[in-house]
Amino acid sequence: MRVPARRPSNVWRRRAWFFAVWLLASVAGARPVTLEANDSGGAEPVLELLVLHATHAKRGIDPSLRGLPELTKQPFAAFDSYAVLERTRLPLSPGSRSTRRLPNGRWLGAELLTMDKDGAVRFAASISEPGGSAFLPLLEVRARPGQHFIVAGQSYKSGILVLVLTLVR
Repeated sequence: MRVPARRPSNVWRRRAWFFAVWLLASVAGARPVTLEANDSGGAEPVLELLVLHATHAKRGIDPSLRGLPELTKQPFAAFDSYAVLERTRLPLSPGSRSTRRLPNGRWLGAELLTMDKDGAVRFAASISEPGGSAFLPLLEVRARPGQHFIVAGQSYKSGILVLVLTLVR
């Protein structure tokens, strides 16, 4: 009887979940309201996406990342080099998904769910493979302007990708 070959377990994927999602700040107390055109004062919220490449190349942290002291703390301090690969903005709209192709071929998607009266927003984010399987299934995040949400752990060129999502407005 022939035993089918087992695919090696994807230990990296399990470890990535431990490392993958790091919510840097949480906001409590505000009541969400359903988004209507007048709630945002005409301006829809925008996410700034910063795509970083973390490696052990001993090159240090890009000087433009001084506003992210989290990179010098665990678990991010496990890497000694951070380079900026891309900086872009994604508009958040209710019922409309903004997407961006990542350097490793996966897709980041984000959609506005609700806006709070205090300016915080709740949005859904996910990372998927080109074939449709999810690396990071749908995740809901609540953030205020200026707050960072970091997702890390995707393999990329002898290091990992670190995605920093910041609610701009």
